Amino acid sequence: MREPEFTPSSAVRPRSFVFVESPWRQYLLAFLTFVAASMLNLLLLERWLGYQAIALVYLLSVVVVSLFIGRGPILLGTLLTAAGWNYFFAPPRFAFNIYDTYDNMMLATYFVVTLTVGHLTTHLRAERLAEQEREERASALYQLTRDLADAANLDDIFCRVVRQVEIFFEAQVALLLPGRHLADGLTPYTASTWAPKENEASVAALALAQNQPTGSGTETFPEAEGMYWPLGVGGVPAGVMALRFKTRVALTRSQRNLLENFVRQIALILDRQRLRDVESKHKFLAESERLGRTLLNSVSHELRTPIAAIASAASGLQVAPGLAPAQINLVAEIEAANNRLNRVVQSLLSAARLQSGQLRPKLDWCEVSDLVQVALRSDEGVTGERPVQVRIAPGLPLIKMDFVLMEQVLVNLLLNAVVHTPPGTAIEINARREGGQFILEVADSGPGLPPDQLERVFDLFHRAPNSKRGGTGLGLAIVKGFVEAQGGRVQAANRPSGGAIFTIQLPVADAPELPAEIL
Repeated sequence: MREPEFTPSSAVRPRSFVFVESPWRQYLLAFLTFVAASMLNLLLLERWLGYQAIALVYLLSVVVVSLFIGRGPILLGTLLTAAGWNYFFAPPRFAFNIYDTYDNMMLATYFVVTLTVGHLTTHLRAERLAEQEREERASALYQLTRDLADAANLDDIFCRVVRQVEIFFEAQVALLLPGRHLADGLTPYTASTWAPKENEASVAALALAQNQPTGSGTETFPEAEGMYWPLGVGGVPAGVMALRFKTRVALTRSQRNLLENFVRQIALILDRQRLRDVESKHKFLAESERLGRTLLNSVSHELRTPIAAIASAASGLQVAPGLAPAQINLVAEIEAANNRLNRVVQSLLSAARLQSGQLRPKLDWCEVSDLVQVALRSDEGVTGERPVQVRIAPGLPLIKMDFVLMEQVLVNLLLNAVVHTPPGTAIEINARREGGQFILEVADSGPGLPPDQLERVFDLFHRAPNSKRGGTGLGLAIVKGFVEAQGGRVQAANRPSGGAIFTIQLPVADAPELPAEIL
């Protein structure tokens, strides 16, 4: 069975009586009740009742009318009925003097009973109205929460918010959302039923900045056309909800509390939706990254077997007798391309190790000159005839590092210098100690790096604009990852004389004492 639809009118309609809101109407009702009861008493006095029973009719009229009016009008009705009974009915008639002790006691009792019954009735009515208001607020919040819980996305939430607030508060609603930049200001959402004028933009911006309601009905810019509530709970508001009421009557405390609860509930739901979107995005990125690592690792390992086969076949062709010069050149090109492909696969494997967190450097004491010589020998096919100047400071101690990782770091920096500099330009390798740091520099004499790319050159798969084709954007990222895994850091800069320079810094520990025969 379908749940009955909730409407605000069914929540605010009283069930048994209607309380008169206007004060002057309450006093008028008390006076008219006195007039009607007096006319009835005149009729009853002439035909059926005595003057003493007339007081009970007045008492009944005051008790009945107290169901609809407040304490002040009840007091007025008590005074009028008591004076009317004394003047019109109690002997001597048409005078305010009462000589009978019994009548005086009856008049005093009448006052006490009437005021007591009126006070109790007013108190019960106030409690009932307060309970009814709490029920209305709870029903309204339940309806809002239930409606927003069914929303599919953020746009659906905004549409439902506009509809619910417009129904419950009988006001035109505008959702003002901040742009991507601070200069864009607040922009009304497309589902809004009201667009604030330009002169009220500062009022809405103030509500967003101070996270406090502003505009009509508040202490800040009360002359504004609309009331502006920031949609935030403790943090940065997601926007501002603006209301333009159809009447200029000030909100009662109950209505303002309900509106504040509405705003708080909407802000909580928006915050929950934002966290849900962020979680979904992070989950998607994590899955994409995991899939990419798996694919990268799988492809890299699958390529190593054919690369090894190509290298073996090329080596066999080189020693084969009777090759023509053209065939020898083809074999050399095959070996060069195979070496390049092997370096790409090695870079992919290194990137996969860095992303998966499986890189565990094996630190040991190493000679810097040995590191440079091994790197230059493994890189002869790339540097070719380029002059490489090596400057190693004398007396440089042993450095604790992972020799294999640092070899690949140095090879990648040399390859980067070869790719991005004109043929024949020199490459410099400098090694020294500065305080507690080991400094290894690789510099070139090329065009240098774009100033806005100095921080991004170490990003994975990043290639600088106008760079030569053929790179993968992995070399410098691997350099940074390998160096930082050993507790160091690497920086890129441009030389004053031209060209780029990459500086590696590793911490220097106290080298062990070598045996005399080794020395």
